[in-house]
Amino acid sequence: MHRPAQYLVLWLAFAGLAASDPPPSGPAQTRIRLLSEALHARDTGDTATARRNLLALLAVTPADETVKGLLASLDRPAQKTVSVSDGAVAPEADQLARADAPAEAAKPESPGRNEVPALLVRGRSQYLAGDSSAAAESFRRIVALEPDNRAAAYFLRRIADESAAGAARARTSAQMITEVNRAWQRPGVFTAHPPGANGAAGPSPLLDKLNRIMLPSVNFSGMELGRVVNTLSAISEEFDRTGTAPKGVNIVLLDQSDANPTVNITLRNLPLKRVLDFITDSVGYNYEVQADAIVVRPGGQQAELETQFFPVSRSTVLRLTGKAAAPGHTGTDPLAGGPGATTAVLAEGEGQAIRNFLQLAGVSFEGVPGSTLAFDGSQLIATQTPRNLERIRNILSRYSEVRQVEIEAKFMEVQQGALEELGVQWNITKKAAQHSGASVTDYASSNRSISSAFSFQGGTQSLQISSPATETGAGTELSLPVSAPTIPGTVSLGNGARALANITGIIGEFDVNAIVRALSQKSGTELLSAPRLTVLSGNPATITVAQELRYPQSYGQIQSQVGTGSNSGGGSAGVSITSGTPQEFTTRNVGVELKVTPTVEEDDNSISLDLNPKVTEFEGFVEYGGPSVAISGGTTVTVPPGFYQPIFAVREMTTKVTIWDGATLVMGGLTREDAKKLRDKVPVLGNLPVVGRLFRSEGESTQKRNLLIFVTANLVNPGGGLKKQALASVTPSTLFEDPTIVMPAGAVPRGK
Repeated sequence: MHRPAQYLVLWLAFAGLAASDPPPSGPAQTRIRLLSEALHARDTGDTATARRNLLALLAVTPADETVKGLLASLDRPAQKTVSVSDGAVAPEADQLARADAPAEAAKPESPGRNEVPALLVRGRSQYLAGDSSAAAESFRRIVALEPDNRAAAYFLRRIADESAAGAARARTSAQMITEVNRAWQRPGVFTAHPPGANGAAGPSPLLDKLNRIMLPSVNFSGMELGRVVNTLSAISEEFDRTGTAPKGVNIVLLDQSDANPTVNITLRNLPLKRVLDFITDSVGYNYEVQADAIVVRPGGQQAELETQFFPVSRSTVLRLTGKAAAPGHTGTDPLAGGPGATTAVLAEGEGQAIRNFLQLAGVSFEGVPGSTLAFDGSQLIATQTPRNLERIRNILSRYSEVRQVEIEAKFMEVQQGALEELGVQWNITKKAAQHSGASVTDYASSNRSISSAFSFQGGTQSLQISSPATETGAGTELSLPVSAPTIPGTVSLGNGARALANITGIIGEFDVNAIVRALSQKSGTELLSAPRLTVLSGNPATITVAQELRYPQSYGQIQSQVGTGSNSGGGSAGVSITSGTPQEFTTRNVGVELKVTPTVEEDDNSISLDLNPKVTEFEGFVEYGGPSVAISGGTTVTVPPGFYQPIFAVREMTTKVTIWDGATLVMGGLTREDAKKLRDKVPVLGNLPVVGRLFRSEGESTQKRNLLIFVTANLVNPGGGLKKQALASVTPSTLFEDPTIVMPAGAVPRGK
């Protein structure tokens, strides 16, 4: 097996790799180096270099028969030998030379042991070259020839550890890449659940049996209550068609006063529960449904209290209390225990609100001594009479259904802008030479461009620094422009557009200059955004499609310092100006915002929407404050205020509507058109036919915007599917799930 020419380059790194096997030194190191170079040259076909290195090695060890054999083998083809390792026959590479190492001098020489140093050199070279598999093969051959070789054992352990770590890394990397590819799969339909309540537990089995046992006829005339109770208990077994064991119900009378009133009543075709209601009401008694029996007792006696747990969902709590827990509750002491204390306070407040609601719904807490109601955030712990517990169960079952709405808002905005401008600016100068040195006379029209007519005037202000002339030099006039910030999306005014032509000529004694400005621009944008979200019934949701404009609400004071200087040139006046630092930044959304609060009505098909669309547009800046003036030593500094505040145009509407499940509401009328027109002319000349057009400047810039908002409301189940609407291949109350689940060991496909 031929190796690349890396043995010689990596030779000097051998000593630091095997700390447990110190490298040979002195003559032995020279012999190993010469042998390695000779073997490498022979393997690459460079027989001349191999022969030269072998001759140098033979000069060091004249009696080495192996070197002599290698010299002889350069003139004939290499021979293959076969060795046995671990009971398996493996082909050997070309015969390797052997060198005497100091550690092996005391051992008897054998043909196999003489190959160990050369194999060790080759294995190290292969390991440094990055060929771990070939290096492991070389070291295994060393172990087969010399089982107690410490260097070979060390390298085999090192290669095994690196291979295990590399395999684990490659396997984990491949799994993570596979998870990325699977993550692109969209959620699909995996399980379909029938619609049903998923809140508090239903009525007790015994109460359900009372409602299902139908008695065709009951006639009690002057019969004592004890006998009536025994009769009802007996006939309940006869007419029990529920199929649940045991048949019938146990009805027990507990009356310590032994009043035993008489009953006179006749009923037909009523369930056993209604029969008990009429009988106990007629004699002023009460009954309570326990786990295994119906207990009848006088109305004035206190029933035994029971404690039951009622799991409630967050949506049930919101419906019972009529409000959501504030996510950023700040009404508690921040030093009173952190988030845990805040959660406990919120749960306590919600528990009191639920108790008030149940009290108004007919569950008495104040009239039942020992009754309590606690709420820990996820379940109610109620201690009440069995009848009141049944009432609580019925109320929670009524409010346990999860009602949530999917809101899809589609914003469609079209914007189109156009700019048309054509005008001529004249400038006529009368030559001074033709007036015997008289002053020059200028005639200029005042026709404006549309950009100069409607640009923000505050932006033309500038910082002025002026100083008078002195005997040694002229005065100083320095102007630094201070412009307002620019915001994209405003009406196009053609700012920065160059003139079409600049014509200059001489007519008699006049220098005539005409600047022709002609510009036609059109622009347009189309925006489509369709965000979608799901919100619990009665909770607000906000959709924003806007740019966030951040601006300061206040500025620091402007600091200006002017140094002193003499008018005779004896000094200079230095000017230092520090602008006001922006402070108290705030943000404002520039775009479309939609606030919506959906409420599912009791028919479970209508949805009431509280809508508040708002469109905010940036109009420009207003500069507040007056200029600052500093004078010192004849130098005057005028600083404009530079305190700019933005102006916004807001279009907002608020409405409440009720739509059906799946219906779409359209909101329009949020249109706007900005038109800026300019018409300047030179009096008299601008009114002349044909020629008068040269003395007029006309321009018009328009921008039209139209915004339509479509709001669609769909009832959805907790599984993410539509609650009632049936679509192609998707049934109502469908559960949508991600195709894969990421587990600690990797992504696992979800079973359908």
